[in-house]
Parts: sequence; C-alpha cells; structure tokens
Amino acid sequence: MCRLNYHAYFCAVFTQATKHIVILIVTALLFAGCDEEVNDRSQKAVLDRMEEDYLRQIDQLGITDLYNETKWKLYCNHCDVPVKNCSGVEMQGLTYGMLDLKVFFLKYEDGVGRLAFTFLYNDSLQCSLADVQGNKIHGIGFEKDGKKPLFFISAGETEQISADCDKEEDLSDCPTRMINPDQPVVKKFLVKNRPKLNPWFHMQAVKHGFLD
Repeated sequence: MCRLNYHAYFCAVFTQATKHIVILIVTALLFAGCDEEVNDRSQKAVLDRMEEDYLRQIDQLGITDLYNETKWKLYCNHCDVPVKNCSGVEMQGLTYGMLDLKVFFLKYEDGVGRLAFTFLYNDSLQCSLADVQGNKIHGIGFEKDGKKPLFFISAGETEQISADCDKEEDLSDCPTRMINPDQPVVKKFLVKNRPKLNPWFHMQAVKHGFLD
C-alpha cells in the first residue's frame, strides 16, 4: 500500500498505466480471436460456394448418384482413421468419419473426368490424407453419365489406382472398402461411434442398412 504522500502520485500513475496495459492486451486478444473467427467464416463461405458450383456441374454431367456413392464409400474407407492435423492444427480424438466431406476439385475433358473430395474440420480447416496410414484415396475418375468409377485417385505415391484392383493378385494398394464398404470393421466403428458421426455419414449408414 502507498502510505507516503510523495509516493501517492507515483502509485496512482503506475496503477493507471497497468490498467491501460491490461486493457490493451485484452483488446488485442479479442481482436485476434475475432480475426480468426472471421477467417473461419470466410473460408467456410468460399468452400460452400465452391461446392454449390461443383454440385451444379455434377448434375449437368449426370453423375449425381455416382457422387453420392463415392462420398459414402470415402467415408467408409477412412471412417476409423485418426485425424492427425487439419491445416496445421493438431487434432486429438477425431477420426475422418466425424468430419465433413466436400468436393474440392472437378474437371472433365476428353471424355474423362476427375472428382476429388476433402475432409473438413469445423467447415473450414482442410484435413489432409497425405500422412495417414493405409490408402489415401480421395477421389475417382469417371465418364459422363457414368455409374461406376473408372479409377481411384490417391494422395499417395500411386496417384491412380484401378477400380478393379480387387481382381488383381497384389491387393496391397487396393482400397477394398471403396469397392465393397460392407465390412465388419466399418459396421463395428459405426455402432461404437454413432453419436460422434458426421450427420450425412450417419444418415447414409442408416440408408444402407449399416445402422438401425
């Protein structure tokens, strides 16, 4: 406590300055948080607009059913794989079956198209498959009005994998869940983690009879 008169002014100034410093620090942190929130909203808006545009193109190409089937199988393929990081942010306790999944690339030329997806956390942070164990499938090749994929697109060393790889002798690089997602390990994961599943994935799991 400042008991002496000649210290009174100093104490008052010091106390006031300290209050100003605290206010400035708090304000800076609030603005930083606001900027991050605005950036997240902006990123979400960009991705939403991008997907809307891609979905229109998907409809025009006559592959809506193939799009939905591919999205479902991608979820089954990666549903139990732990998420390591999303846009540089380390993640804990999440798997890809709990994230959102959106189209982020679509190109069609010379009779062949490529359709690729990205997993998202909080509708804004992209979660790469590059560092996950197992296959790194994130898209397909297709024909206009196609009902089945021509090939699978991977983020791994083998960028393109045959859609008929299950008929080959070496199945080490074959994403068998993309061909037949009706696997015991998939159903077990769905039942155990039902409350945590992405809503679209959950709805499709019920539709396909994987959940009651």
